[in-house]
Amino acid sequence: MLGKSRLQFIKDYNNRLFNWLVGFSLVMVVVGRFILKFFLVEAAAWILFIFLETYTRIFWSPESLYYNPVWHLVVTVWENVVYSPVLDLDRWAIPLAWVSLTLLLFWRCYGKRKCSGGALLPVYAFQTGSSNPRVRRSD
Repeated sequence: MLGKSRLQFIKDYNNRLFNWLVGFSLVMVVVGRFILKFFLVEAAAWILFIFLETYTRIFWSPESLYYNPVWHLVVTVWENVVYSPVLDLDRWAIPLAWVSLTLLLFWRCYGKRKCSGGALLPVYAFQTGSSNPRVRRSD
């Protein structure tokens, strides 16, 4: 009975980890393309997504992936990162995510600006008495 429940737990654990990796790869595609605008992050996420989806289609099921030594390496790395004795992600994951998000937004909004002291939005110099607001003064 204990062996049967252990096998069921391992199967459920692997299925959930697989589904989260697929979702993570798609989220990283969006983050790499639209937020970070860094091609290598997007390319790595596409490679991970394509690998996960094609491997399960070629070998008929995700269960065949779970017996692969590469999958065992992925699971080991994941468990070492999440359950690390150095940084407990059960306690620090949400605060680290908020700090990272804040720094990312600050970098995207203010990091690339030169220290010109100008406005973030374009400002037009209007000519007095002109009906076209896009016409600049000639002086």
